[in-house]
Amino acid sequence: MPMTAPEPALQRPQRRRLGRSLGERLVLSLGVIGTVVALLSAGVLAWGLDRWEAIDTVKVDVAGPAEKGEPSNWLLIGTDSREGIDESDPNAGFMLGEGAPIGKRTDMIIVARIDPEGQIVHLLSIPRDLWVNYPSGKEGRINGVFNGDHPEQDLITTVEQTFGLEINHYAEINFVGFQDIVDNLGGVPVWFDKPMRDSGSGLSIQNAGCHVLDGSQSLAFARGRELEYFADGKWRTDGTGDLGRSSRQQYFLRRLASTVVARFDVTQVATIDRVLTAGGENFTKDQTIGPRDLLSLASTFGGLQPEQIIGHALPVYDFRSDGGAAVLGLEEELAQPILDLFRGIDPTAPPSTSTTVRGAVTVIVLNGSRTPGQATLVSDALAAVGFTMGVADNSPTLERTAIRYPSAMVDAAVDLASYLATDPDFVADETLTEIQLITGADFTELLAVPRSGVPAPATTTTTAPPVSVAPESTIGVVPGPSPAGTTCE
Repeated sequence: MPMTAPEPALQRPQRRRLGRSLGERLVLSLGVIGTVVALLSAGVLAWGLDRWEAIDTVKVDVAGPAEKGEPSNWLLIGTDSREGIDESDPNAGFMLGEGAPIGKRTDMIIVARIDPEGQIVHLLSIPRDLWVNYPSGKEGRINGVFNGDHPEQDLITTVEQTFGLEINHYAEINFVGFQDIVDNLGGVPVWFDKPMRDSGSGLSIQNAGCHVLDGSQSLAFARGRELEYFADGKWRTDGTGDLGRSSRQQYFLRRLASTVVARFDVTQVATIDRVLTAGGENFTKDQTIGPRDLLSLASTFGGLQPEQIIGHALPVYDFRSDGGAAVLGLEEELAQPILDLFRGIDPTAPPSTSTTVRGAVTVIVLNGSRTPGQATLVSDALAAVGFTMGVADNSPTLERTAIRYPSAMVDAAVDLASYLATDPDFVADETLTEIQLITGADFTELLAVPRSGVPAPATTTTTAPPVSVAPESTIGVVPGPSPAGTTCE
């Protein structure tokens, strides 16, 4: 049956959250990978075994180093430990004081697949609220397994059994380690195309342009989920919460990698010493990671570029446990292509540059027909059939319904069009980080069952010069590219 847009025939559904799987404070993974990349890029252990011995080691059952040239999976854990945070830090008030947690928890769980032959790093974030089976036989959130007597081992076992993949190495870092890594790099330069701020994390960028973020502001940028940005004469709310935060964290990770590659010089021992010391004091590794392992990888990843870091998100859905807790379930079928990559199935296949899994991109509905309430109703109806929806809003009046999309999301745009009663205008726009459905005066209804034979876009019409984009989906507001002829290094 068709669902006519003006009639609210559907109740508001529970919305699938894919971006949240990257957004569970992925900031700590940036510190872990920043530390690893620093070690790999510089080959520091050739001279610094005393520094190496100072790094905390935990004994766990992992697969250990992969064969030379073969991919390996690193389980990277970020903890929310506040230990060592300086009370004089400008943003200390956002992390210390009344209500601040004591001890440490898994604030981030991520699997990084390092492929030396392909010279690429794939990141798979695991949401903390994912409902899983523990090694003990109990059920619970995956971050709860870290509260047992053998937290590191139990978490490794849970990840391997839940996702059917092998973990070669384990590493973790805390807030202070992240800040120190950034500070000892001399800060991370970021071009902001517009002012941004976040009252929850302390981010404060009052002017557009190139800003070198120190450790404190870098942490505020990557942790913030109450982002506001200045546009058209006023401050506006991003509104995507954890979804947008995950995109900004992926963006920052690429900037961090660029900074490491640009600034590290193996001949400058003093610089290497400062960074390794900063990371080592707040870094924990498993017992199988030795100096030779990192030195071997250093030769491969000495020239790691931002586009070689690709993020992946698990498709999940909301549900309540038997005890009434709001948790997440894994969309098993949709997850398999992503998990296969980390399992090493067909490792020679190039990564896809087109997002085809529904829910892996965000769709924003804009009302261009001026029919009251149309954007919200259409958004809810699309959410009911599995699309991840952003905020609904109005747009200038439009005669014909249009779908705007970045070229990497063309398959998802065609999938969206199959739910429209008539073919829309397709407009490729490389400035977008999501798909936009603008309902025009010709919009009549959505279909309960998608129609087949929707013609793919015949031409690519861009509203701006194409830019290099990573194949992961981007949700919410991130800093835009610097103007042509301008660099921010």
